[in-house]
Amino acid sequence: MQAENTKSFPCFVVDTSFMVAYLLNGLCSDELSGCVSDIESILLNTGQLYVPQLFWYEIYNAILSKTRRSTGAISKADAMDILYDLQKLPIYTEPQPDAQIRSRIFDLAEEYNLSFYEASYLELARRNGLELKTYDEELLKAK
Repeated sequence: MQAENTKSFPCFVVDTSFMVAYLLNGLCSDELSGCVSDIESILLNTGQLYVPQLFWYEIYNAILSKTRRSTGAISKADAMDILYDLQKLPIYTEPQPDAQIRSRIFDLAEEYNLSFYEASYLELARRNGLELKTYDEELLKAK
């Protein structure tokens, strides 16, 4: 959670769409590149990225699926390099949400017609007063 002393350096919540674009920047032509400056800002200014627990399943699955694509596919060696680099980023993983947080996620999912997964990123950002970085169209509308 964001403490008072974290306001002097950049912090934001990132979803899988944003991180995949960052991690695959330059490897796959269909990825977005605007995320690079945001991540560089985090790295240069001792910032912090925040994610819910499900992020790790989603990101590994997204990279795995890139190894299976016939167009724009990456090799398994590239995937392992990407996942190794991911581990070096300053990512804080939120603990398992309690019943109250799960209820807020459910309400946001219902209000904005999001999946429970998508709404978990939105709830985390709102609860911590952080910007949500995403390329997901539905989440962009909800933020």
